[in-house]
Amino acid sequence: MALISLNMPAVSLKTMPIYGGNMDIQFQNIYSEMFPKLVRQAAFLLGDPAAAEDLAQEAFLRLHGVGLDTVENPAGWLAKVTNNLCFSYLRKESSRRKREEIVCQQDIFASLNVPSAEKLALHREELQLVQKALGQLQPRDRLVLLMKFSGYSYDEIAATVEINRSSVGTILARARERFKREYQLLLIKGV
Repeated sequence: MALISLNMPAVSLKTMPIYGGNMDIQFQNIYSEMFPKLVRQAAFLLGDPAAAEDLAQEAFLRLHGVGLDTVENPAGWLAKVTNNLCFSYLRKESSRRKREEIVCQQDIFASLNVPSAEKLALHREELQLVQKALGQLQPRDRLVLLMKFSGYSYDEIAATVEINRSSVGTILARARERFKREYQLLLIKGV
């Protein structure tokens, strides 16, 4: 899996529209704090760092569109929007993935200085299994898992999912068990 550069956001705040005054500073603070987390969250789900950065930026553009002052919990709102954008992206990209599989079968990667087609296929297969297993989970469990493995704190997860902080660990442990069970079932089925 490619490394993700979290130190250099693809969009500078200088290109973002200015709210003016306090709202501008709030937006910049939220952007600085949340952008790396949203990229990790999206990259975990998509397995594509470039697409993850694009979708994190899209989430911020949508936040700007609705207005920061209209969102009660911007961090939670951004996490949910990013999650929804990722699943929308995955649905739209299904045909593209099919085309890529055909390209892999043609073994054109052997002529390039990239990992073998077999390794790419295995990686892609594992990624698809993870995505399918995540897709089998309840939306709350999926979001909690993605947020935890994207670096969010229990407080942030609790605020986003709107649960008590003391319940996050229990919900997370149950979500991990459900994910493990779904993943193993998919392995057994050979999906």
